[in-house]
Amino acid sequence: MTFMKKVMDLLPRERVINLSGQTKDEVLDELCALIAAAPSVTDPVRLAAAIRRRETIMSTGIGMGIAIPHAKISEVTDFVMAAGRSREGIEFQSLDGNPVHLVILIAASNTQGDEFLRLLAKIGRFFNNEAHRERFLSAGSDEDIYRLFQHLDDHDER
Repeated sequence: MTFMKKVMDLLPRERVINLSGQTKDEVLDELCALIAAAPSVTDPVRLAAAIRRRETIMSTGIGMGIAIPHAKISEVTDFVMAAGRSREGIEFQSLDGNPVHLVILIAASNTQGDEFLRLLAKIGRFFNNEAHRERFLSAGSDEDIYRLFQHLDDHDER
């Protein structure tokens, strides 16, 4: 079995927020700003550009109210994450056409391909469960949302 990073190790409390942005671009800027000062981000401008470039290829709105914008670039030395929740929902050009309520931004080094895919799959599996999605959408504070991410790691340790 290959080592899998825990979401809670990658997602510090200060990078989990209730989103203030009303558009896809505003939300991407908001989340990129949260990770800009992370030690593993050597060039925040290039990272933000890579996140936007990825969105032009295909929306990372995977459906069910979830978006996972992501990038793997050399200007990131190790995984870094930020997450935000929008009660109102954001038009994200999602695969199912519905607004996005939970945005989980992930950046990694361009050398972390396999582990990156495992992390994306882990998050996708977790949020495929309607009860899990509902808990995130109905959570009150940023702190409540942050605590719910603990379940993502617990869920994968069957």
